[in-house]
Amino acid sequence: MKNILLSLLITILCCSCSGQNGISEDEKTQIQEVIENHDKTLIFIWSESCGASKNMLETNIKPYLEGLEKNNVGIVIIYYGKEAAVADLKSDNRLIISSNLPVPLNKMNANKTMKKILKDYKKFNGFPIPILVDKNGSVLNYDSESKHYGYWEIFEAAKY
Repeated sequence: MKNILLSLLITILCCSCSGQNGISEDEKTQIQEVIENHDKTLIFIWSESCGASKNMLETNIKPYLEGLEKNNVGIVIIYYGKEAAVADLKSDNRLIISSNLPVPLNKMNANKTMKKILKDYKKFNGFPIPILVDKNGSVLNYDSESKHYGYWEIFEAAKY
């Protein structure tokens, strides 16, 4: 039990020293620049350890990346895990931020970061999370009735 508590304490201390909750000020500025330079921007936050994230990426994000880019939609992918796992997503038109923080802390870190960047951000309780925003940082795909971020607006933004 002592070893578990000590490991958790060390992890928390390491994460608290890693910049702005796992995303540096420079990365935060880069995200804001992408948002400001596009009428719409997709921000997709996911985790390597989450099966639903991997499935969502393969079925609801990757097939639409080309259409989003053709329609000048900015793309920001925030990924928690090993950087090698996002190698096939890299392109000159996409901002990819990866972090090796432990997954249980990442949801909290992602929520804190997005709250600082986006105007009407609603926190999420698990990965994956797709956020479509306008150039002012206002969220376009949050359904207040179901309290979830939807995909329909993303699919529409990818049509060409």
